[in-house]
Amino acid sequence: MPKPSELCTALRNWRIRARLQQDAVAKSLGVTQSQVSRWESGRDAPRPYNIEAIRRLIWGPEADPLVALRYFVEESHQNLLLMDATHTIIARSKPLKLSPGPLERFGWVIDPLKNPAFAPAHARFCEVLARPAGVVSLKITIPFVENGRDWCAIITKTIHTVVGTRLCLVEPSFREATGLEGKEIRFEEIRLTPDEGERHSLTLWRQLAPAS
Repeated sequence: MPKPSELCTALRNWRIRARLQQDAVAKSLGVTQSQVSRWESGRDAPRPYNIEAIRRLIWGPEADPLVALRYFVEESHQNLLLMDATHTIIARSKPLKLSPGPLERFGWVIDPLKNPAFAPAHARFCEVLARPAGVVSLKITIPFVENGRDWCAIITKTIHTVVGTRLCLVEPSFREATGLEGKEIRFEEIRLTPDEGERHSLTLWRQLAPAS
């Protein structure tokens, strides 16, 4: 069972991803818009009957949100991975289960042992994963060479806590590079914290990729 603070953070993240206004969520939960605002900002905690309503709104009748999240990833037709706090893959979507598939072809690019150029960005990601301080969205762009042509991997990662467990939802994509994509490694970080409301902070970390 998630803590009330974790559930309120999950509600806010779900609402933003669903592109819903607080008023629409309030109506579905039978409360006022100001009440939803107080929950999301951490100024108030939902009562037990509100907690059950919020859980059902976010995760449906599924009792365990972790099971629901794994099921979502495994049944998805997008390129999705679910990782735990040790960076271990615990679920992968249908396209990433294929053999041969994009992970078999390009997986080495996001392996810091096989691709030392990725090691600094990977180390930074592990630091963020260990101390996420709210929900963190990362976008890592990694240039590499395949058959003499410039390519880049674009890895989007969202780190959050579900039922006391730190998880990372990963969306990898691989394409031929254009412009600066083939010249540098980019590490973009956006932190979403309840006390900041709708305001996002952004940190950009760059490192020139070694010449191939």
